[in-house]
Amino acid sequence: MENSVEFQFETEMSAYRFLNTVKHIDAEGLRVKFGRTDHHVSVKYRYSLGEFDSTLSTLDDLARELGGEEVS
Repeated sequence: MENSVEFQFETEMSAYRFLNTVKHIDAEGLRVKFGRTDHHVSVKYRYSLGEFDSTLSTLDDLARELGGEEVS
């Protein structure tokens, strides 16, 4: 099943740092790109059914460290 989430950051530099860090996360079908603006990062990935997937938690924690947050 595919999950899509977007994060917003206060600066372009923070968004860019998040984007480059997320590219190295081990997640199946991972796609990362700038979102609506250069302050947004869109992340898509597939998660496994039947087991706990910590990918979203990892993304949330990283975004928080860089001053970002999940947006809808």
